Amino acid sequence: MAVSELNEDIQDQICDLLENLQQIEKLKNKDMRILLDKIVRQYGGKVVNK
Repeated sequence: MAVSELNEDIQDQICDLLENLQQIEKLKNKDMRILLDKIVRQYGGKVVNK
């Protein structure tokens, strides 16, 4: 299962959670990239810092 095959609802939930954590200043951009990288590596992906 590729990352692009994740259920759209799950993608939306992940985005909402990350945005909420960032808004309450519990999650910085660097931390967000680390968490996303952990998720996508399970599917053979990699988060790229752009």
